[in-house]
Amino acid sequence: MTSANANVSRADTTDGILAMARQNASRGNDIAKATTKIIAKRVALGLAAVLDPVHADHVEFARMIPEKVQAFSAAGMVMLTQSGEASRQMMRLASEEVMTTACATIEMTGCSSPLAWAEAQSTFAHAWLSRATSSLNTM
Repeated sequence: MTSANANVSRADTTDGILAMARQNASRGNDIAKATTKIIAKRVALGLAAVLDPVHADHVEFARMIPEKVQAFSAAGMVMLTQSGEASRQMMRLASEEVMTTACATIEMTGCSSPLAWAEAQSTFAHAWLSRATSSLNTM
């Protein structure tokens, strides 16, 4: 099975992130167009049913209701699952940052000169920026 993103660069480079954003925008545009057509067709069916209930497409309505219930249930489960995962990741990242900050504070209090303190702080800031970028890409 081929990945949907097989032709897209990885998200660990700026070019890769931009390529993924372009691909997602294109797919989003395609989905929006298809969705608009489906909604327009179903609204027309609904209006026709209001105007002439006897000749309404009862078969299509009988399919639409269970389909919507199933879709909303599935979407709700995905949202519940993913929000829990996102919450766990954020808590893990926050805990790691607290520990890293504590370690950096201890290291800086042990510095013997302002130059050593500045170097330790610079090392900490550089490492933090790298982690923040990585965390942003992950989220």
